[in-house]
Amino acid sequence: MANDLRFESKGLGELLSAARLFIPMNQRSYAWEAVHITHLLQDINAAVLNSDNEYFLGTIVLVHEGERPRQIADGQQRLVTASIILARIRDIFFSINRRPRAKGIDETYLRKIDLDTEETVPQLQLNINDNEYFRSAILRSPADELTLEHEPAPTHRSNRLLRQASAEIDKYFRALLANAGPTQGPDQLLKWVNFMRTKVTVVLVTVPDELGAFRIFETLNDRGLRASQSDILKNYFLSRSGSRLDEAHGLWNGTAGALNAISGDKDDHMIKYFRNLWILQSGPTREKEVADTIKREIAGELNTLKFLTLMKSNVFDYVSVWSPGHTKWSTYKDSTKKYLTTLVEHLKVEQIRPLLFAVALHFTPEETDKAFKLFVAWSVRFMIAGGGRGGTLDTRYGELAKSVGTKEFTKARELRDAMKEFVPNDLEFANAFATATVAKTYLRRYYLRALDKTLKRETEPEYVANEDEMQINLDHVLAINPDANLASDEEMLDAATAENMLGNMVLLRSSKNTELGNASFADKRATYAESYYSITSQVADYDEWGMDQIRERQAAMAEIAKETWGLQFT
Repeated sequence: MANDLRFESKGLGELLSAARLFIPMNQRSYAWEAVHITHLLQDINAAVLNSDNEYFLGTIVLVHEGERPRQIADGQQRLVTASIILARIRDIFFSINRRPRAKGIDETYLRKIDLDTEETVPQLQLNINDNEYFRSAILRSPADELTLEHEPAPTHRSNRLLRQASAEIDKYFRALLANAGPTQGPDQLLKWVNFMRTKVTVVLVTVPDELGAFRIFETLNDRGLRASQSDILKNYFLSRSGSRLDEAHGLWNGTAGALNAISGDKDDHMIKYFRNLWILQSGPTREKEVADTIKREIAGELNTLKFLTLMKSNVFDYVSVWSPGHTKWSTYKDSTKKYLTTLVEHLKVEQIRPLLFAVALHFTPEETDKAFKLFVAWSVRFMIAGGGRGGTLDTRYGELAKSVGTKEFTKARELRDAMKEFVPNDLEFANAFATATVAKTYLRRYYLRALDKTLKRETEPEYVANEDEMQINLDHVLAINPDANLASDEEMLDAATAENMLGNMVLLRSSKNTELGNASFADKRATYAESYYSITSQVADYDEWGMDQIRERQAAMAEIAKETWGLQFT
C-alpha cells in the first residue's frame, strides 16, 4: 500500500475547486458546534490580518479508487465548514451588488455544471442525512430564489448544526463588512477568499482503498493528531472487518442510531456505551482507556464482527437506563420505573450506570425492581456519608457490573451481600445525616420530600414525583441573609452555618412562602403549622429557633432517613 500513497500540501480552496468530493454514506454527520466555528473564524482572521504565509489546518485523507469519485475518509468537518464560509461570503457579495465576484466564488468552489445532465451540482456531497439539506439550504445562492420557493426544514440534528454554522458564519462576515466600511469591507472579504484558496493549507493524503484510509487514520491518531475515541474505534473496527465491511457498517450505524435517543454529545454517548459494555465483560475500565483496551483485546474479522453484533444487540437495554419512559419498562413493575426516575432525574447519579445497565440486561423484572430500589438507598447513603470504604465507587460498581454481566450474580440480594461491608450501615448513615450539609437545591428538595412521605406512611417514600419548582419552594427557617447592620456577629455566624443544613429547611407552597422573606420565627410558625407537608408542620411545635433546634431537628430527620433509604427489599 505504501507505493500507492500520495502526500501533498494543498490549499483548502484548491482542494474544493479541483474535483467533486464525496462523504461516504457510513461517515458520521456534520457535528461542529458554534464554539468550533468561532475558533476557526477567529484563527483564520488573525492569519489574514497578519498577512501570514500559511494557516495549517491538519491532515485530510481521501480514498481514490481508479475512476471512482474521491471519497473523504477524514476531514469532513473542516471541508464542510470551509464550503459554508465561501457560500456566505458569496451571498454577501451578491447583497452588495458585487455579482461577478459572487458568481466566481460559486462556480469555482461550490457548484459546477455537470455537462452530462446540465444540472448544477455541489463540489462537496454529504452523507444521506445531510446532503439534501446542505445542497438546498446551505449552498443555495440568492440567485436561486426564482427556482426555490422556500428553505427546507432541518430534519436531523446535524441539519440544525449546519444551519447554526451557516448563521454564525453569516453574522461574523456581515459584522466584518460593517466594521471595515463600504470601501475596505469588500476587499477584506476578497482577502479571505484568496487566503483560503492557497494559504489555508492541509496535508492531503490520498489512498487507493477504504482499508488503507482506516489504517492511515489510525496511524495519524497514534501519532498525536486528535480524534474522538469513538472515531478511532469505528475506523479500527471497520479496518478489521475484512470481507464483512458492509455488515460492520450496518452494525455500527444501527448502534449509533439507537444512541440518538439519548440527548447530548453522540460521540460521548458512544464511548460511554463502549465503556459500559466492556465493563460487563472485563470489569472496571476507565473511560480514557476504552479505545486502547478494546484495540488490544479484539483482533481479526471474526472477533470484530462478534463484538459489533454484541454492541448492536445490547444497545436497547443501555438506552433504557437513561430513560424511565423507555418501552423496555412497559412490562416491569411501576415501582421499577419510579426507582429509575429517582436515580436518573432526582439524584442524577453517574457512577452506578454500568451496574444499572448490567441489571437491566440480565436480571428478571422482579430482581430488577429489588436492585433498583437498593441502588437508590446506596446512592443516598454514599452522597450523605461519603464514597464508602476500601476503594472507589467506580471500581466497586464496575466489579459488580462484571459479576452481573458474566451471570455470577442473578439476584439483588447477592449484590447487597457483596456491598455489605462497603455501604454505610444504619448507624453510620444516621450519624452522617445528623450533621450533613447539602449544597445542591435539587437534592435538598428530594431529601425533604422523601422524608415527608415516610412521615405520612406513604408507600415508596424514596420515589418523589416531579413537581413544579415554581409552586413548591424551599424556605430557610433561620434566615440565611440577616441584615448585617442589625445582626450580631454570632447571628451572622449561625446564618452561615445553617445555610446548607437540612434541619433548617422546610417545604412550602409558593403562595405561602411569598410573604415570609426574612420574617422572624414567631411570625413564620403559623404558616408552617398550616402546611400540607408534615416535615414542615412539625417545625411549628418548637417555641424558639436557633442552632440547637436546627441540630435537634436534623438528628430526628436522620432516624427517619434510615427507614426512607433502607437496605431491605420490603
